Amino acid sequence: MKAQLNFVNFVVPKFLFEKVQVDQQENIFEIIPQAVISRKNKQFHINIDLEIFDVENDFNLKMLCVGIFEYDTEDEALLLNFLSVNGPAIVFPYIRSFVSSFTSLSGFDTITLPTLNLSGHKERLIETLIDLDNE
Repeated sequence: MKAQLNFVNFVVPKFLFEKVQVDQQENIFEIIPQAVISRKNKQFHINIDLEIFDVENDFNLKMLCVGIFEYDTEDEALLLNFLSVNGPAIVFPYIRSFVSSFTSLSGFDTITLPTLNLSGHKERLIETLIDLDNE
């Protein structure tokens, strides 16, 4: 039996880590997901922009992470669930691992991102879905 959802790859095409004076009163952690689909190729990407301002260690970390998936379903509701719930849930542990590994090797305190339930972004991901075949 063929799986209906396959995780293909995780890539970090943009990464910035700066030791800077952070002019914030408290740490900032911002995550912005975006879904992009090519129905013709039966593939979608979950793009996640992440930004962290760390007041205690005076650094800024920004990154764009992309999870690449293939799917095999014609069921639109199932597909939308894959890209708005399953996709982000699969990608986020890779982001957590990347950030922890990098910060532990950087000479700063290790940053361990909290486990997050990204299902709160479900509606936004569906509403802002970029369909490459309809552009």
